[in-house]
Amino acid sequence: MARPNLEGFGDIVSRLLALHRHKPGFQLALCQNAWRTLLGESGMLKTRKLILTDGILTVFLSSDSLRHELRAQRERLLQGLREELKDQLEIKELILK
Repeated sequence: MARPNLEGFGDIVSRLLALHRHKPGFQLALCQNAWRTLLGESGMLKTRKLILTDGILTVFLSSDSLRHELRAQRERLLQGLREELKDQLEIKELILK
C-alpha cells in the first residue's frame, strides 16, 4: 500500500504563518509579544496601547516615570525590538507617548 505524502506539523504552521505575516493585526501581535518580552509583565501593565504604522511603533504608556525612563533607553529598546522581530518585521522608529 502506498504511503500518502504527509507534511510535518512545523511545515504546515510555517505555511499558515507566511500567509498572515503581512496583515496588520498579525504584525501588531508580533510587536506586542516583543514588547512584553523586553519589558516584562509589569511594563506591559503600564502600556495602554501599541500602534504600528509603516514601520513606526507608537507606544502609549500610562506611567510618566516609565515613559521618562524608556525615552532615555530608546535606542536600546529599538535594538531589542529589532532583534526580537528579526526576519519577521522591520521597526524603523519607536515613539513613546
